[in-house]
Amino acid sequence: MEWIERDLASSFRPEGLVMEEWQVEQYRPFVHGIRECIGRDLTKDELSTIAWLAGSEQSTVDKIMGVIRAAYEHEKNVKN
Repeated sequence: MEWIERDLASSFRPEGLVMEEWQVEQYRPFVHGIRECIGRDLTKDELSTIAWLAGSEQSTVDKIMGVIRAAYEHEKNVKN
């Protein structure tokens, strides 16, 4: 099964980015987790990078998200 991320449409890919189901299962929570940590929507370039990273093994995605969460927690602790 394939899924199309229309937010990643461009002149060379007007319909959007086509992803396989397993990539979507990594992409959606990855995007959601990053949005929570940075407190804003992601840019098209950021979404494109995350879509590329979502093609990696789940352990790689988890490690990258771990670094992002650690930075988020560190920033919260510094502010307090």
